[in-house]
Amino acid sequence: MFTPILGVSFGNITSTIAIVKQDKKSTLEVIANQDGERSINSALSYKQGNEYHGGQAIQQLVRNSKNTIVNFRDFLQYDKYSAIPKDLLKRCEDSCPLIDIGSDVPGFEYEVEAGVSVKKSVVEVTGNHFKQLKLAADDYTSTDFEKVIISVPESFINSEVASKNLKEAAKLAGWNIIQFIGETSSGLLSLTDSKVSVDHKIAKDGKDKNVVVADFGGYTSTVTVFAVRNNGIMTNLVTKVDNNLGGENFDECLMTSLAKEFESKHKLSGTLNDIRSKHKLKQAAIVTKKTLSNVTNAVIGIDSLSQGMDFHTSMNRMKYELTIMQIVNKMSNLVKSTIKEAGLDPLEIDAVVLTGGSSFTPKLNNAISFIFDEDVTSIISLVKGTESQHPDEMNSAGAALQGALLFDDETDELDQLVQHSIDVPHLDTYIGYLNASDEIEPVFLKDTPLPARKIVKLYKQVSDFQLALYTANVEIKEREEEVGEKQPRELDEDESDYTDSDDEPEIIRYKVFNKGELLASAPVKSIGAKGCEISYEISKEGSLKVVVRDIVSKEILTKIE
Repeated sequence: MFTPILGVSFGNITSTIAIVKQDKKSTLEVIANQDGERSINSALSYKQGNEYHGGQAIQQLVRNSKNTIVNFRDFLQYDKYSAIPKDLLKRCEDSCPLIDIGSDVPGFEYEVEAGVSVKKSVVEVTGNHFKQLKLAADDYTSTDFEKVIISVPESFINSEVASKNLKEAAKLAGWNIIQFIGETSSGLLSLTDSKVSVDHKIAKDGKDKNVVVADFGGYTSTVTVFAVRNNGIMTNLVTKVDNNLGGENFDECLMTSLAKEFESKHKLSGTLNDIRSKHKLKQAAIVTKKTLSNVTNAVIGIDSLSQGMDFHTSMNRMKYELTIMQIVNKMSNLVKSTIKEAGLDPLEIDAVVLTGGSSFTPKLNNAISFIFDEDVTSIISLVKGTESQHPDEMNSAGAALQGALLFDDETDELDQLVQHSIDVPHLDTYIGYLNASDEIEPVFLKDTPLPARKIVKLYKQVSDFQLALYTANVEIKEREEEVGEKQPRELDEDESDYTDSDDEPEIIRYKVFNKGELLASAPVKSIGAKGCEISYEISKEGSLKVVVRDIVSKEILTKIE
C-alpha cells in the first residue's frame, strides 16, 4: 500500500508543501493553507493569546513587530547563541530579536498576551511553524501525514547540528523526516517527471546533458552544475553559494529608492530609521517587485508612511530594473563563475533551470539568457514560458516527486533507499567513435558514473567499416561570420536613411571534439541492409567492452573486449 510522503520546502522567507496524489495520473499538487496561500511565509506572530502564521503573521510586522518571528531558518545551523555571526543576527533586528534564552541556547522571547512572556528555542519555533504546515496539508487531504522529505540548503545536509535540529522540530510537529534533499537537487528533480513538466529538453529526450540549476532565494543564491547521465543519474559537479545575495537585496534597493522619493517630496529624513515606516516600505516594495514581474507599471500607495504623511507614486519596469541592476549583475556573475569552476564553457551547458522566488524577475532571466547561446542552451523558467511550475514551488514539488518513489518499506530498507548521495567512480574524459567525416561522435560524456552502458544504432551504415574508439576533449573555437546583405526597405517619414557601412563581422563561438588516445579499433564486416547496432559498456573498474550486432538479426558482427 502506497504511503503518502509529503514534500516540504523550508525557506527563510517562504515555505511550500506538495504531494503526489494517489490518482491514475499521479498528479502533483502544491497545497495551499487555509488562507489560500501556496507560498506560505515562514513567519509566526503572537497577540492577545492568538498565534498567527504565514501571511497573517507578516501583517503583524507593522504594529506588532517585537512579537513577530521571521527569518529564523538559518539559526538552526547553530546550537549555541555565541556562535551565531552578528550579520545573521541583524536579520531579526526589526522583528522579534534572537537572544540567548539561557545556557547559550538561541531562541526568542515574545508576549503571548499582555504581560505574559515566553521563551522558545529556535527548534521550538520551527516546530510551531511545521505544525501549521502539517495542519494545512492534513486539512486539505484529510490525511495524517507522518513522513516528509524536506528540501533544504546543501549546508544543512552537511551539518550535523542543522540536521539534528530539523529532525527535533519535525518531531514536535508529528513528522518523521525520511530524507533531506538539497534545494538545487529538488529544483532539478521537479522537472525530470514528464507528467508534470512542459515540453523541454530535460523532461523529454533522455539524453546525457550538463544542467545548471540557479536557486535565487530571499537571502541566499545557490548555483549548482549537474552532470545528468544514464537517464537521470545526477552528479553534482560544483555548487557555489552566496549567503548575502537574494530577493531581499531587490527589496532594499526598492525601499531606498522609494524612501528618497518620499523624503524629497515632503522635505523629511530618517524614514528608514523608523521600524514601522520601514515595514510599510518593505511590504510596498514586495508588492511592487511582484507586480513589475508581471506588468510594466505599478502604482504604489502607503497611508501615513511617516509623520502622518501619505505616499503615492508609480514606478515602471525600466526604472525598477535600473534600481536592481547591480544585484542582477552579481547573480549572473555567480552563474558564470560556477560554470567556470566546473571546468566548463557556457557552450557545454544544455539547460539552465531558474528556481526560487527571486528568479521570477524578467531582468534576471534576460541577464542569464545573455550568457548562453539560445541554439545550444534552454533557459527553463516560468518567465520564459518554458516551465509551468512557479519557481517558489519547484523545491517542494521535487521533494514530493522523490517521496512518490518510496514505498512503505521496513525502516532498515527505507534508510538504504534514501541516502542523499552515493560515491561512485566517474569518467574523467569523453569517449567516442570516429564517424565517416573523421569527426568524433561522443558516446560517453565526461563525468559519466560507472558502470555505464550505451547503445548506438547506425541505420545508414550498411557497408563494411573500421570501428575506432577514442578519448576526446572539448575545444571552443571562434569564427567570423560576415553580416549578410539585407534588401533595402522603404523608410517611414521619421526615419533616417543613414546606414553604417562598416558593420563588423559577428564572432561565432562553437564546440568541437578533438580526438585523443585510441582505445580500441576493429573492422566490422557483413553488415545487413538495415544497418548495425553498437553496444558500448564500461565497467566500474573502467574496462571497455564493445559489441556490434546486425540491427535486424542481432547477429554479432564484431566484439571488442
